[in-house]
Amino acid sequence: MSKQIESSDQPNLSVIIPYQDNLKEVEDIILTLENQSYPSEKIELLLIYNSSLNGLNRNSIPVNSEIKFEFLEEKIHLNSPYSARNRGIERATGDIIVFIDANSTPDKCWLEIGINFLIEMNYDLVAGKVDFDFGERITAAKIVDSLTSIDMKNAVEGRGVAYTANLFVKKDVFYNVGTFEEKTRSGGDVRFTKKAVKTGYKIGFCENSLVWKKARDFKSLYQKKIRTGKGYFYTWKDDEEKRIWFYNLLRAFKPPTSKRFKQNHDQVSSVVIWFHLYLVGIVEQLAFIAEYIKYNLRSD
Repeated sequence: MSKQIESSDQPNLSVIIPYQDNLKEVEDIILTLENQSYPSEKIELLLIYNSSLNGLNRNSIPVNSEIKFEFLEEKIHLNSPYSARNRGIERATGDIIVFIDANSTPDKCWLEIGINFLIEMNYDLVAGKVDFDFGERITAAKIVDSLTSIDMKNAVEGRGVAYTANLFVKKDVFYNVGTFEEKTRSGGDVRFTKKAVKTGYKIGFCENSLVWKKARDFKSLYQKKIRTGKGYFYTWKDDEEKRIWFYNLLRAFKPPTSKRFKQNHDQVSSVVIWFHLYLVGIVEQLAFIAEYIKYNLRSD
């Protein structure tokens, strides 16, 4: 078991959360941050609005005076969470930059465990575990989302990358590596963390620094797969050891096996789960191919 770090020795944190018009989710996550086991006076919360619609009504947010709040806005690259995160990084005063999505619920000890792990293990970046919250109704889309999204342990230990759904980064890393790619919609975290590790920074996975993320419905799931497919093209493009461009599309046509089903959900037909598990993989790779063609047409 890790030893307790004295409060006076704990670093100041900047928690960065991009948001759009999900007011209830933003209010909920603020309440959970106010109740973290980490000292409130050492937490700075930066909320960055990046939508073309009306901004968040700041007066409606319950604010704990011990937490420093700042509200920012990304006005140029709307709908880019990575540009929004960059605006937060530019204003952050903490020693450690922490990323989490607005549609998430962190465990009460999320920050404390993640920071202690980063310090004790001497990592520069630490990714925490992401589980999925199915809410009151379990659907095939939510199950497929949980099976195909944010396997943080495999990302860190197998590929040396991580996602901003639950990520701790020493501020110095951004000084030397740079920030996220501007205006991108998906994959900016993978490319940033890969670049940081390639530069020589150490990344680790912390199983007990836990965040629950709301699982997506059908529409949101397929929209996400289109975004990630497009984003993966730019990750693939810069990979020195990349496979031929249509390789993953061919793999996607291979039907998923029963080993992909990590949980048994009696409320949902396994056939429906299998169908959508198969289809989202194809949709994601078709989005990759579309972005590949679009990019090469622009280049010509």
